[in-house]
Amino acid sequence: MITVRELDLEISFAGATAVINFDDAQYHSPNTIKRVDFIAEYDDRDIFVEIKDLDIPNPQNIDGFLNKLGSGVLVQNLAGKFRDTVFFRTAQGITDRSIVYVVLLSMQSLDVALLLNKQDQLKKSIPIRHLDWTRDCATSCVILNLEQWKRQFGVQSVRRISEEPAVGHLEA
Repeated sequence: MITVRELDLEISFAGATAVINFDDAQYHSPNTIKRVDFIAEYDDRDIFVEIKDLDIPNPQNIDGFLNKLGSGVLVQNLAGKFRDTVFFRTAQGITDRSIVYVVLLSMQSLDVALLLNKQDQLKKSIPIRHLDWTRDCATSCVILNLEQWKRQFGVQSVRRISEEPAVGHLEA
């Protein structure tokens, strides 16, 4: 199991052969490519993971995020990250596995129906398939909240670091 950290979340990928921190600026050198946070590589597929965590302790600019979400700017940004990442991987010659795009949107106050609506918009914005393509650019594209992520990938697949008790601290 490979485990990575993004802000206040620790995410484990069971069965992955590698997990690339794809949003690492040193990996890409200075450029304007938009990129997903992580790519989990498996024998038969790659999972592109983008994380938006508004449930972190002391989140910044929640109103700005909600404006982007409501206006469609967030969906366009997520679609751009997917497309640029696919472009980069294609230029690398890494196109032999199917792709699953998962956006983890951790914000307890968001309604599940809104997440589904944004997921539908994201699928249209990418797009996932086209009549002229020999194969779909992704087999799946989902936006999940934290509980949905746990149901999909397992309860132990994600944990909030700030909710862990301090090491060496005993409760009376």
